[in-house]
Amino acid sequence: MAERMGSGAGSGGAPSRDNRDQNTIRVTNISEATSEEDLQELFQAFGRISRVYLAKDKETMQSRGFAFVSFVSRQDAQRAMDKLQGHGYDHLILKLEWAKPSAPKDPATSGTEYRSGYGKALAQDTKEKVSYASNLTRGTR
Repeated sequence: MAERMGSGAGSGGAPSRDNRDQNTIRVTNISEATSEEDLQELFQAFGRISRVYLAKDKETMQSRGFAFVSFVSRQDAQRAMDKLQGHGYDHLILKLEWAKPSAPKDPATSGTEYRSGYGKALAQDTKEKVSYASNLTRGTR
């Protein structure tokens, strides 16, 4: 149980996001037919799993070819990596690597950067004074 507890300041006994990321394996080269249950069955032999996330296409709900498997223990995750790296599964060769920690989202920057214009700055989006007539008079002589 102590392995699940966060060690960061102010964790208050809740599992730390950093700790969870340290025990997470990114699994790639997964077939479209693979399900979360298939991954659970494949990885559970190595220890307690806290989460399985299979990336799926929003329209077809088929696997996008990668998943994340989080273990309670780093040692269990390491054993799974050692045994399943290059393992043939559903006619494909699995590739495993440690998942990179997810970057926290800044609520101030979530969403689009500009209000309109297909990602281009408009006059109201800049602090500079914009003179459209200046474009017509440059380089005419």
